[in-house]
Amino acid sequence: MHELSKSNPSTPAPPPPSGPAVSPPVIRPEDFEEFPAFREVFLLLFTDARANAAMREVGKLLHELVLEFWGHWPDHPEGLFPAELRAAVADLRQVQGCLQEWTGPANPVDGEHERRLAEVGADVARRIGDQAYRLEVELNSWREGGVS
Repeated sequence: MHELSKSNPSTPAPPPPSGPAVSPPVIRPEDFEEFPAFREVFLLLFTDARANAAMREVGKLLHELVLEFWGHWPDHPEGLFPAELRAAVADLRQVQGCLQEWTGPANPVDGEHERRLAEVGADVARRIGDQAYRLEVELNSWREGGVS
């Protein structure tokens, strides 16, 4: 997904940027709830500071609206905590897939620094996959009645 189209002939030109491109934030694990809705790999596409901030606010609003209505929906069959862990596994798999694609042979890198980043990114993808698998196995052992 490195090669994103910057324009579409049928789409009007966006307003000029309001300043330099916005980079993804550094997120401390204990502050994860401050980033409730959209993945950073999606938000990085909004490089304009105003657009990025707006999307973050939309995400917070969506999260608040969902929480207000959440109690009216059916409960997760295996309980909330296992469902949360399955959702975390799904997010880990999404990050694993991004890293695998970005660091794979289909996306050549420029220079020694990017080559090293690709090597590290590929290793992190493997490790994330291993940890996601570990959690999946444990979740599935309970789902399948292997542990009581």
